[in-house]
Amino acid sequence: MKDENRMLSLREMKTGDVVRYSRCVGLKGLEVMSARWLEHSFAPHMHDFYAVSLNYGGRGAFDCRSELRDAAPGTCSLIAPGEVHTGHATSGEGWIYRNLYIETSLMAALLKSLDWQGPLDVEFIFPLVRDTILAARLAHVFASLTESNSLLQNESLLLSVVARLITDHFVSGRALSDAGREHAAVRRVKDWLDANSEQNVSIYSLAGLAALSPYYLVRAFHRHVGVPPHKYQTIVRINRARKLLNSGAAISEVAYRAGFCDQSHLNRCFKRALGVTPGAYAAICAS
Repeated sequence: MKDENRMLSLREMKTGDVVRYSRCVGLKGLEVMSARWLEHSFAPHMHDFYAVSLNYGGRGAFDCRSELRDAAPGTCSLIAPGEVHTGHATSGEGWIYRNLYIETSLMAALLKSLDWQGPLDVEFIFPLVRDTILAARLAHVFASLTESNSLLQNESLLLSVVARLITDHFVSGRALSDAGREHAAVRRVKDWLDANSEQNVSIYSLAGLAALSPYYLVRAFHRHVGVPPHKYQTIVRINRARKLLNSGAAISEVAYRAGFCDQSHLNRCFKRALGVTPGAYAAICAS
């Protein structure tokens, strides 16, 4: 089944950073990212998928929920969609980890398979945990996904990871979109940016939509979402570009459809958030 695991190692020129993306046929909505970062520093960004990782070696740090987290070996990083975070290596040997990128549709299916009774748009109690059981289950699923194993085994191991998340790491009874966490006006602007990321919108237009002054909107948006509107717009564009690359769209088309000024603008923003260029990411999508 090795030919079904589409993998490509991507070495960034002039750095010691190494990253590999891989997939397994039959597990739609799942991507594995294996990395050793030495020099790359991730700009504040957020994903539209769940990122569940095991820190293997070296040491890294990431800022999340206004606190710098120490990603030591054996810890697990748990980032839900919409959570702003950064990342960089803090040791001479770099930061070595593997990451499960779980699309929201796959997470919902896994939760239903495990008879989860809470909301399907779940969030984590903490963004970094030391849980030896979860770490062991993640190590098993990562090993299985990179070897010649059955789909049944891979699915079973993935379910065991989500089962541990349910019992020990999910917030019960509260959705990510809980109305109490975001002012209604901010929510309207956020929803508009999600649906119209390609638009070259003015802050005055967004302020009109929110019925707030431009200055107050920027402050309120930053407080509730974690980044100001212009940065959120860029993050939405990056996430859209990633999906377009997955669908096989040409990079020049992706830049236009996602709303970037040009291809070089896309390249800069994409690499700062995901650690690789759009071209490198497109290579694994096309392999």
